Amino acid sequence: MELNWDHCVICERDTAEPLKCPLQSPGTSGDKTDAYTSFLTNIEQFPAIDALPAELYFGSDETVDNFASCSASWHKSCHLKFNNSKLAKAKAKTKREHNPDDEQKRHSKRKALNVQKCFFCEKGEEENVLHEVSTFDADKHIRDMITELNDAQLMTRIVGGDLIAMEAKYHLACLVKLRNRYRSLTRKASQTPENTDEKMNESRAFVELTSYIEKSVDSGTLLFKLSEIHSLYVNRLEELGIKKLVNKTRLKGHLLERFPEAQEQYDGRNTVLIFKEGMRNMLKEALKNRDFSEDAVILAKAATIVRKDIFSHQGFKFTGCFPAECQEDSLPSSLKSLVSMILNGSNLKDQDKRDSQACLTIGQCIVYNTKKKNISYCCEYQTHSGA
Repeated sequence: MELNWDHCVICERDTAEPLKCPLQSPGTSGDKTDAYTSFLTNIEQFPAIDALPAELYFGSDETVDNFASCSASWHKSCHLKFNNSKLAKAKAKTKREHNPDDEQKRHSKRKALNVQKCFFCEKGEEENVLHEVSTFDADKHIRDMITELNDAQLMTRIVGGDLIAMEAKYHLACLVKLRNRYRSLTRKASQTPENTDEKMNESRAFVELTSYIEKSVDSGTLLFKLSEIHSLYVNRLEELGIKKLVNKTRLKGHLLERFPEAQEQYDGRNTVLIFKEGMRNMLKEALKNRDFSEDAVILAKAATIVRKDIFSHQGFKFTGCFPAECQEDSLPSSLKSLVSMILNGSNLKDQDKRDSQACLTIGQCIVYNTKKKNISYCCEYQTHSGA
């Protein structure tokens, strides 16, 4: 029988249902003839399991090129009868008919799914629209996530067969929750141990940035473009050996927390931080009214932090040569940061791209002369005193 290419190639009828041609589908990326390839591949498999959904009016000699050259079209309802989901269900049904014993064992091992309810939350369409698992990729992805999460309750519902054959349905929100749980698990698994030096250098760069802003405000500059501040901060991080993406909005939030007097404004092109005139006076007053007891506490804390890092730092181990970065590696970041701020100040604009030789020499001298408390001596002294 010769096909009428103006009709549906599947049913060969002219009905009120519109025809759809894969070659004319808008927004389809890739090779549009893939739809013909998938359709003809499925057509070959249905007769093999004696489950042809409908009578066909073309022979087995039809090819993808022939379909494409004639712009073959079909009704959506006709094409759905031959999609991957229907093929998978037909295969599963045939398998059950040929292996009834296996089917009985399979049902005894798993909890039967209610096809009218979401297999995640076991609620129906009163909660939300139900969607059907229709591809093998979706089936595999869901199974992999449930297995990785080791969710025993969900595993009992999916064991024993593919979700397509089981006609499993789900709420989109429930699937999103599963994906979020899986992402959280993989994120925790991929987290590396905290890099102390990197964290210290990030904090150092932020302190230098805030010091630069404070001194600029004190000098009369009361407006800063967020893009320029962001660039300064990112460049300083790179100078300290940290290459990472810095979110502008998050950086802006940290700066507004540090400077509550500042205001965020948008001029149509740029986000700017504006400081009130009173902020300038406030900074000057803060410098005048020095609290020596608070300064002593800050110095003590700084000394404690640096001493702890000195004694826990692995340092540079000599292996017969001195690599280019051996001096930097021999000192903890907290000590380099402290000495650099003493030498250059904390203003970001005043910093060297790398720690200067003076900074490294002073740091090595401090490490060499730093002493641990002699616990055995103290104990011996207390014993003699008590006697």
